[in-house]
Amino acid sequence: MPTTETECRIEGWSKQTHQHGLPVRSSAGINAQVVGTLPAYVINFDSHNFGIEFQIIGSHLGWLKIRAAKDDPDRSKLPLRATYSGIGWIPGKSVAFRVQSGSGHLRPDAGSPKRLDLKGDWLTSMGKIEQVIACSGEWVLLDYSLTKQRNPQTLALKRLSKAEQQTSHGRAWFRGVCTNQETTCEFSWPQ
Repeated sequence: MPTTETECRIEGWSKQTHQHGLPVRSSAGINAQVVGTLPAYVINFDSHNFGIEFQIIGSHLGWLKIRAAKDDPDRSKLPLRATYSGIGWIPGKSVAFRVQSGSGHLRPDAGSPKRLDLKGDWLTSMGKIEQVIACSGEWVLLDYSLTKQRNPQTLALKRLSKAEQQTSHGRAWFRGVCTNQETTCEFSWPQ
């Protein structure tokens, strides 16, 4: 994990479901002053779930620096909610996005050793993001766990048992962050 503040160019959405929303703080840390709030993630029964979207412009010790958060009443199916859109910090465990890559690296560099290789499958298709630890440029350092795997011979998908999931945790750097909450994204670089 980087020990100094990093700069990033990615986006995400809040997955905080508590009715009071997600506090945005003035600096990275639970004791920092609250400067605003992001409304709670909306779970609709008509499959129009929605989290407040924002730009992620930095990270420091498991916290993410965000800006330009916005609500979308068309997607939430609620009246426009007050949303803090300035610069602030939220914990990495409160952020969601998709990772359309199965190649996890030791460092934020495609030439660095791979810590995970899902052979063409995407991380968020085969598992879940437990927490965003850091970011750098278009890369994210994630704690993840796998819920599925492919049979190497038949390529058939298999759901991992609870015991197998317990041993499938890892940490690696990924790129291929997709912030579209409804579908996939297009990328111009090789996965």
